[in-house]
Amino acid sequence: MTTPYILNISSEPHRLELQLLSPLPNGRNELHWQRDLGELQRESNISLAEFYNDDEFVVATTTGRIHKGSIQGDLTLVTTLPVMGIHGGKGWLDKTKQEFWYAAAAKIDDEQGDRLYGWNLKNWQLIAQVQLPEYLDIQQLHRRRDGSFLFYQEYSDKLHKRTQGFWVINPVTGEANHHLLDSLPAAGMYQTRNMLALCPERDIALLPFFDTLPCQENKGDLQLGFQLQLVDLNNFNTLWIKTVRWFGNDTEQILDDEVRQTLQDYYADEELDDDDVEDALEEWVETLKGIRFSDQEDACWSCWTDGTLRKLYFSPRQQDYQLIGMSPLVMPTQESEESEQPNPLNQVAFNQYNYHLQLLNHHQLAVINCDIKIVDIAEVKPSDNELAQQTVTYQKAKQAEVEMSDAFRMSYTRDGINVIEIDYLALPECVLEGLQEMQQRTACLEDHVKGIRLEWLIEDQDGSQRSEADFCAMAIKLSGAANMMGQIIENFCAYPYASTLISSENKAALSDMVLSLAAHNIRYLPLVNRYLNIIDIAQFGRFHTQHTLPLIDQLYGHSLRHKFKYHNFIKSLPTDLPVI
Repeated sequence: MTTPYILNISSEPHRLELQLLSPLPNGRNELHWQRDLGELQRESNISLAEFYNDDEFVVATTTGRIHKGSIQGDLTLVTTLPVMGIHGGKGWLDKTKQEFWYAAAAKIDDEQGDRLYGWNLKNWQLIAQVQLPEYLDIQQLHRRRDGSFLFYQEYSDKLHKRTQGFWVINPVTGEANHHLLDSLPAAGMYQTRNMLALCPERDIALLPFFDTLPCQENKGDLQLGFQLQLVDLNNFNTLWIKTVRWFGNDTEQILDDEVRQTLQDYYADEELDDDDVEDALEEWVETLKGIRFSDQEDACWSCWTDGTLRKLYFSPRQQDYQLIGMSPLVMPTQESEESEQPNPLNQVAFNQYNYHLQLLNHHQLAVINCDIKIVDIAEVKPSDNELAQQTVTYQKAKQAEVEMSDAFRMSYTRDGINVIEIDYLALPECVLEGLQEMQQRTACLEDHVKGIRLEWLIEDQDGSQRSEADFCAMAIKLSGAANMMGQIIENFCAYPYASTLISSENKAALSDMVLSLAAHNIRYLPLVNRYLNIIDIAQFGRFHTQHTLPLIDQLYGHSLRHKFKYHNFIKSLPTDLPVI
């Protein structure tokens, strides 16, 4: 399935936006619509954003929120799972079976455990809820071709008791079996996703092999061999083990002499401190930056932290994917001239950015770090000399620029934000000056409203920024700040078109300031009430039914001293408040 559309996650100040884009012939992307993803603030909060047919897609967050959407702009919350843990949950889309699966540590009926959930994408009915073994690395979710799920798991807390293997989960019966690999994992703290490559189409996994340390001498230089092993994920046999790179004096920038010596002593059974060995093994595995299997041929690319690349060539499935060749060590060198061709990354969707390496076609490989390098791999061929090096060119690339209408630009970009510049956010007098500027702008809103958008961003000379919510929470503690905020709300309520103004897709303008005032003192409840009766409460009132009203009830609803004012507030609320 191919679709002409791209789902992209755009990081706006203090929030995330989901964009529907389509590639243009000039290498740019056209924006069709943009949707607010709620209170999420980092791209790492998004586990998956991907189409499952030509018109529909799923967006899953690490916090357990599962949305379904369509190219028409619909975005509906299917469910919110009670996810626990630091890393959150992980979503996985099975386009062939038209199923969506999500794994997470969750608390259900006062019991916490790892669980796997499955939905039928045709009707979004829950088809499975499986209890998983405890402490699985749910970020390493993989589905075998027979439908079973695999989770890689390693135990490396103690140097001499390290193990690694895979759990196999039957999603129908819930049966779980653990298959221990006959090899050792790395040690220390390292990014598993950098050193483990899972290939769903072939049911194989490629990962480092640390049981031995090959050494060789080349022109007086003692070199250490980094080995990879290929594992069959159906029977968990090791298909082959091979040294894929030799580290000598010329690689000191990524593996210094002290680490190399510690590794040699450890594998020679010398007496060493366990912490030193773990640190050395951690640095050893972290020289590997990523592995990417090719969708176009039986091959894969490995990348190292110094930018060096190497291509590995496999035999077909019938011959058990034996290693039949390796390219030279590929050394990318930047071209001096700028590229005139359209950006080849303009069709890379969000879900593909989980990969450090992205094959664009037979001739180009994108190496994605903080920057993006498009490497020319057209001339890369197998070589009999494993120490051979090959220089290739690369060009720096950027994510494709987005073309949008002026209305979209005012609605979705910084152009539509009211930026308040102050000297220092840490100084109370500067914070009050910021509020005074907001007060002056709301006194003549017709000159400062950006379309229907009234969103604030406060920043200082050091580059620190605060959203309206964070700024109000900080400022409300200062003497005189609440009165200034009250005047800002008064100015807003006096504006003839106040009901149309928003600060984000799902929130009326100044909602965060109103929340701060409501929490500050009960004397502001009449002003809060006036505000709620002016905004389009049916469309934008959910924020206040979820946050403002429960807070007011908690602070004032159960106090005899506040009983009269609270009941007057409740009686005067708009009748069309949205139900949570």
